[in-house]
Amino acid sequence: MSYRFTRRKFLEAAVAGSAVIGANAEAEQPQAPRQAASAALGPAQHEALRAAMDEIIPPGDGMPSASAAGGLEYLEHVCRQEAELRVDLQQALDALGQISETNFHVPFAGISPAQRVEVLTKLETQSPEVFTKLRDLVYESYYTQPGVWKLIGYELHPTNGSGPQMKPFDDSVLAKVRNMPKLYREVEQG
Repeated sequence: MSYRFTRRKFLEAAVAGSAVIGANAEAEQPQAPRQAASAALGPAQHEALRAAMDEIIPPGDGMPSASAAGGLEYLEHVCRQEAELRVDLQQALDALGQISETNFHVPFAGISPAQRVEVLTKLETQSPEVFTKLRDLVYESYYTQPGVWKLIGYELHPTNGSGPQMKPFDDSVLAKVRNMPKLYREVEQG
């Protein structure tokens, strides 16, 4: 049976494993099971999230936008699995919607890109912790995509095999430094 860990599940397992190893076996408390979110985002939240993601990570320099890279699907999947993250994401989307309606009388997905940036900036100023959670989720959704890894030159190396090989050390790169005068002064001990 092959089970693929997501980055999030791997980190949770690693933290849980560290806690178990470091804890006294008699003091261990059973943890309450996590409740899976029963539903992902609604259609309006889906479009607002797409718009927010693509303002946080727009396309450019040969790189796709966050939603084009598969980040939207990633976050919807995570929201179905993690009720706490769904609540955080919905809180951010609700805040974006409120700011957008207050300032432009239009839902967030319906305003111009410049207005979206203005709304995101207001969210960051008014509720930095809410904005930070949204931004971090968008970054996670983007940089966990294998297509993005290829574009940035990241190579995944499994831990059960040899990793990347270092280039042999080139001693000539130190020649300039070795020929420089001392940039310090000697101190006598005494």
